Amino acid sequence: MAKPIRSQEAAQAISEEQWVPVLAQFTRENRGAHARLEVIGVDEIGYAVETEDRPFDGVSADTKDRERAVWFAFGATPGHLTHGVQNVTAVRMLPPTGQSGAALEVVAKDGSRTVLTLTRPEEFELPPARS
Repeated sequence: MAKPIRSQEAAQAISEEQWVPVLAQFTRENRGAHARLEVIGVDEIGYAVETEDRPFDGVSADTKDRERAVWFAFGATPGHLTHGVQNVTAVRMLPPTGQSGAALEVVAKDGSRTVLTLTRPEEFELPPARS
């Protein structure tokens, strides 16, 4: 089962007004790192690993028209993978540490959590993302 983001006290809460620029910067800093995406649900949803050891392409937020959605993108063969979280109520971020890559936690209105954990990006460096 997924552990909560490494330390709730150390996790930085991102205000909704900052989701777009902060997630764009997070993508620039971490693109190419290998990712694990876990969903910890409520009720019948339970727990699922959506992807593991897959190159991280990016994360973005859709806040126009009060959408409140966060989208994760992953690359590599056998194809591109995207995962969306709707009705987001919170986004928390942890920067990389000496041993671990960055992490994100996205909380939905229903209480489910989506946790992205990354390796350090320099371990799997890709060309810079297009702006």
